[in-house]
Amino acid sequence: MLSGIGVAVVPPVPPSSTDSALVIAPPPVNAAITVSTPVMPPVVRETLRILMPPQVRAGVPINVTAVAVDASGKQLRSFNGSATVTSSDPAANLPLIEVMFRNGRASFQVSLATAGQQSVTVTSLGDTPVSGTASTRVAAQPTAASFLVTLPSRVVAGASVNAGIIALDAARRPVFGYSGTATLSGSDPAATLPESVTFVNGRATARVTFATAGVQSLSVRGGAAGEIAGTVTTTVTAAPVAARFAVTLPRAVPVGVPITVTLLALDAEGKPVRSHGGTATLTSTDAAATLPTTVTFVNGRATVRVVFATLGQQTLSASQQMPSAPSGAIVGSGTTEVGEVTIQSNG
Repeated sequence: MLSGIGVAVVPPVPPSSTDSALVIAPPPVNAAITVSTPVMPPVVRETLRILMPPQVRAGVPINVTAVAVDASGKQLRSFNGSATVTSSDPAANLPLIEVMFRNGRASFQVSLATAGQQSVTVTSLGDTPVSGTASTRVAAQPTAASFLVTLPSRVVAGASVNAGIIALDAARRPVFGYSGTATLSGSDPAATLPESVTFVNGRATARVTFATAGVQSLSVRGGAAGEIAGTVTTTVTAAPVAARFAVTLPRAVPVGVPITVTLLALDAEGKPVRSHGGTATLTSTDAAATLPTTVTFVNGRATVRVVFATLGQQTLSASQQMPSAPSGAIVGSGTTEVGEVTIQSNG
């Protein structure tokens, strides 16, 4: 026993019935522990970027470009091969065959037909297909309200000219998707023109020949009830009439040597009459000359081969019976000097 030091021994306090006991049980020896690993999305190595206008008009062809790019958006120039083109528009006009990529790029045309938001998808053909899609808003095709008819301001009677016809909407803008037929009529009862024309991409052409001088009109009418119409006027001038022939001969020709002679039909003012045709009779003051008895004009011109055989000044004449001419005929002549053939010696 220690003296002078007091040691107090405190007995343990028994647990109260009101206290709750916390018991931690160790895991079973054979329990499986599951570790959840997050699923990462697959890395896209390449894709197709589709480029086209944000808004197009129904029925109007547009250019579309597909570009192969990597995950960072850089063009893959090594990407080659073919691809198919599809669209959300069931009435779209798409390439009939696969499009081909060259250096990672392919270009082609499509024509969308259904109004609203539409898309175009390009999918490569290969072991690992890649694709791309782009969308655009398709505006409805405008409706034709009138025709724009064009003619030269002045035409010559008897000469054929082209009349251009363009379908226009209410705002006078071309309607490229317009198709169908339209009928033609004119104020000139003797004019030659087709009964109807067919439109392709909103345009048509008619070959017209007016016959009566003065101001004449050409009208075009189409649509289900003929409600689409257009008219143009032109001044028709009388066709020029040949008044004489110009016979072109060299100033001098060697005897016995063939030459080519040109004949032109000229009006009273000396201008060529390109519409002149028919046959003229040829004569010469050289009774021994070799020449055809007649010559035929085509587009106001004729040529003939002549061989003069008599020395001296000789004349070639042309004459064509024409009741409308003042003298009842169109005539013309040319003169040349027929000389001996000279041979120069170098010695």
